[in-house]
Amino acid sequence: MRWRYVAVAVAVIFIILVALFPHALYDNFLWKYIIGPVVADAAGKPVQHNGVYAYEGYTPVSEVIYGILMVLFIYLTYLFFERNGIVVDLRFLLLSIPFMLYGSMARVMEDAGIFSRPLSYFFISPFIYVQIGILFVFSLLYGIRFRGKRAFMLLMLAAIVIYSLLYIFLLSSPYALHPAIFVILSLIALWIYGKMEDGYLSSMFSIGFLCFSSSLLSLILFAIKGANLFPAILITPLLAALVAMLLYFLGIRFNFSLLRNRINFTLIFGHMLDAITTYFAVVNPFKWKINYGEKHPLPDFLMKSFYGVGYPVLKFLVILGVIYVVDDLKKNLKNTIKFFILFLGLSPGMRDVLRILLGV
Repeated sequence: MRWRYVAVAVAVIFIILVALFPHALYDNFLWKYIIGPVVADAAGKPVQHNGVYAYEGYTPVSEVIYGILMVLFIYLTYLFFERNGIVVDLRFLLLSIPFMLYGSMARVMEDAGIFSRPLSYFFISPFIYVQIGILFVFSLLYGIRFRGKRAFMLLMLAAIVIYSLLYIFLLSSPYALHPAIFVILSLIALWIYGKMEDGYLSSMFSIGFLCFSSSLLSLILFAIKGANLFPAILITPLLAALVAMLLYFLGIRFNFSLLRNRINFTLIFGHMLDAITTYFAVVNPFKWKINYGEKHPLPDFLMKSFYGVGYPVLKFLVILGVIYVVDDLKKNLKNTIKFFILFLGLSPGMRDVLRILLGV
C-alpha cells in the first residue's frame, strides 16, 4: 500500500515539474526520447517540436528509460499475479502466446500502413506494449471477476461495437478487417471461452485469440492484395527451432535440468528467432534483395563488427545466463520473469519474420 502512495506522489511531482520547466523536461526529455521517436516512426522522417528534433529509433538514454520501466512493470505484474492467485506455468505461457503474436502482427500492420494517424501511434513501440499490457491485464481481471458465457457474450458485443466504430471513423485502409468478419471471430472466441471453462485462462486465451486472429486475417488480406512476398526468410524460424531443440536434447542426454525445461525451450526459441532473423535482415549474408536496418544501438554495433555474428552469439549467451540466474528464484517470480523474457524475444522476432516475408 505504501508503494502505491509513493508511486502516486512521484507521478504528481513529475507532472508539476513538467509544468514548471516544460522546455527542459518535456521538449528535451519526454519529446526527444519518448514521444518524438514514435511520431517520427509514424511519419517516416525526423520531426521537431519547439526546435527539438526527434528521430526514429532508440538512443542509449531511451534504452535505459525503457529498461527501468520494464523492470518496474515486471515487478508490479508479479505482485498482481500473487494478489490474484494467478499461477504462471507452462500452460499459462502457451495460452498467452496469442497476445505475443498479436503484438507482432499489429506492429507489421502499422508498418504496412493499414493504420492511419493518430491510430498508428498506438501500434508503435513503446505504446504498443502499453496497449498489449492493458488488454492482457484486462483479460485476466475479467476472468477473475466474471464467470459464465452470458457475461463473456456481453464483452464480445462491446468489442464488436468498439471495432465497428474504429472501422467507420479511423480505419481507412482496404486491408482493414470488415466488421462482419470481426463478428464471426468474436463468436468463435465466445465458443472457445465456453469450451474451456477455466477462469482467467479462458478469458485470457479467448480475448488473445480475437486480437490475434483479426490481425492475422488483415495481414493475409494484405499478403493477397498488396504484399511483395519473400518466403526465403522462413528459414529463420527453422534455424531457431533447430538451436532450441539441440539444446533441449543435450539437456536430456546429459541430465541438465535448465536445458530440458520446456519453458526454457520456448525462451531460447523466441530469442534465437529474434537474433537470427535480425542477423539475416541487417547483415544479409546471402545478399538477398532486402534492405533493413537496426534501431537499437548495441545490436547495431555488434552487427557492424565481428562479421555480424556478434549479436546472435551474444544474445544466445545472454539468454542462457538469464535463465541460469533467475532459476533459483521463487517459482511464480521466476516464471513471471520468464514470461516477459519470452515476450521480448518472440514478439519482435515474429514481427521481423512477418515484415520481411510481406516485404514491408
